[in-house]
Amino acid sequence: VFFKPEQPFVEMAVRKADGLLKPFFFTMLVYVIVRDVLRGQPLLPDIGGVLYASVDTIPWQALWFLPHFWVAILFSWVMLRLIQRLKLSLPLSCLLMAVQLLIGIWVLPWFWQIPVSVGGQTWTLPGLPFGLEITLISSTYFICGYLLRDWLRRHEGSWLGLLISVALFAAVFLYSHATMDLAQRRYDHWLWTSLLAVLGVYACWSLARVLMVSTVITRAMTYIGQNTLILLIFHGEIQHKTVDLLERLGLHALVAACVGFGVAVVVPLLIGEVIKRVAFLRFFYFPFPVRKAPVAKTAP
Repeated sequence: VFFKPEQPFVEMAVRKADGLLKPFFFTMLVYVIVRDVLRGQPLLPDIGGVLYASVDTIPWQALWFLPHFWVAILFSWVMLRLIQRLKLSLPLSCLLMAVQLLIGIWVLPWFWQIPVSVGGQTWTLPGLPFGLEITLISSTYFICGYLLRDWLRRHEGSWLGLLISVALFAAVFLYSHATMDLAQRRYDHWLWTSLLAVLGVYACWSLARVLMVSTVITRAMTYIGQNTLILLIFHGEIQHKTVDLLERLGLHALVAACVGFGVAVVVPLLIGEVIKRVAFLRFFYFPFPVRKAPVAKTAP
């Protein structure tokens, strides 16, 4: 919704790399180096896995999304500029995206867990670097968000719209049991999975709209939203370790999961506050401030 395809490609790519790739590589490289040194393991294989940046080659699997999102944004820029150059109408643009999505679903399993022989040695291909083969699918939703940005900005969400979208989501899922896991290259059905994705996005948009009637909730969610990157990076390990500890202490699995979820939100937010206050960490986890060009003064 807030993407600007009119910005130059190189400038956009560098800014997005600053915001997405820099914290990813810093976190993963520091983690694998410290871990391997403590365990006495060879460094090169794990460093290679981080540079490959597939879900199966990194230890904190949730972070696969950061390098892939960078690729998806770059591809989306190319497609949006093409749509603008060809002056396609909204219906034709959506038709183009539908074709792109179908092609993406078709090629999704081509590079996943496929045996590959190189120099007489066979190994399993963990997808393409940065999840490149997922790009046609992920960028479709990104581009559709941009194409519908004016309608989304004007659209007033309501409790009725939220309830209808959730009810439709439940009905479609109970009928089809279709789901999606792009990290594991899973897209169960071209129609039902896509419809569930659209309904899910709309439900989240409607929920955000209805929550905005509360100033307190709006401020809280805005604060959390500003720390989304820190949450994405650190929540997984914190949640897994917390839930495992609580279950070993005898807590019921559901209770342990609920407590673990809360801890996995609060602790990364505290980590984010530390990062904001330490210049060295702030350098790696937050984008460099964008310097605006000075406005030329006109003669009176």
